[in-house]
Amino acid sequence: MAFTPQTWPGRVIPADREQVELATRKLFGELFPGHPVTSEAVAILNRWFDAGWCVDAIKVALDNLPEGQEGFQPRRGDRESPEDFLVRRLRKWFRDSDDDFERNARLAPPRAGQSLDMHLRLKRQQQINDGLVSRPRRLSAAGQQAREQVRERAGKGRPDAIARARARDARVQRAMDALDVDVPPAHAENGPGAPDDRRGSQMVAAYAARAATVKNDPTVRRILARLTEERRRPNAQETTILRRAVRGAQQRASLGTLDAATADSTNAVLGEDAQRILTYLDHAVNSGLTLDQTLALMHTQVDAVTSRGQD
Repeated sequence: MAFTPQTWPGRVIPADREQVELATRKLFGELFPGHPVTSEAVAILNRWFDAGWCVDAIKVALDNLPEGQEGFQPRRGDRESPEDFLVRRLRKWFRDSDDDFERNARLAPPRAGQSLDMHLRLKRQQQINDGLVSRPRRLSAAGQQAREQVRERAGKGRPDAIARARARDARVQRAMDALDVDVPPAHAENGPGAPDDRRGSQMVAAYAARAATVKNDPTVRRILARLTEERRRPNAQETTILRRAVRGAQQRASLGTLDAATADSTNAVLGEDAQRILTYLDHAVNSGLTLDQTLALMHTQVDAVTSRGQD
């Protein structure tokens, strides 16, 4: 069952990295709306989740003191970050302030949590009791056999796209051999009506080169690497910078395409973008594969050539 930060159960104790991030985002969405979820916040809450705390328990601890202690939790400062707020208020729930990093130093959570499996079983049982779903019936022998077959096929995994394409070509070839019909190779005619395969493959190569120019832009790579590392969406400022970088890379790719197209006639020194586009045009292929497969093949070949040139 897939969860979002909004649907993550507050009583469930996160058990892995993905669940920890879901629980952290749920807590931030309820207590600190508008604040980004930082790696520091994930690390702070992860220690409490490892100790058997859930989101609901942390919310109660942030507003209350442990049993037996008098007073109230201090108010949050106007300039206090969510990370500092969490550390300051949860500090009251340690047995010994000098032993913060010890798992057993934390007091028992004010709200008991449960595992995700237990939560799903209880939810399923409640739905059955309420009549929302019917009780699962026992599978027949045919049903058991069908389930085993499905599991066996799923365990083998699906072949990659190139393997499927080759298998399809082999099936077609076997069928043609069985018919015993001589079929001329595709586009064997050289007349004026023959399809221009070279031009079509060059158009695909030019598209792949422009996409590679955008992908290799330093600003684009830096922002995407940061977002991937922090596992979040870009904010408004990053979106603006990213759009400008992509637009600039697209313009450079268009100019590089013109330079590459006139390289033989002008004998001019090509820039990095034009040289990349010319390399893609030199590796234009008519492989008979799909567009995605052809693009992946071109990227692999050009990356290999580029890495050899750098060595």
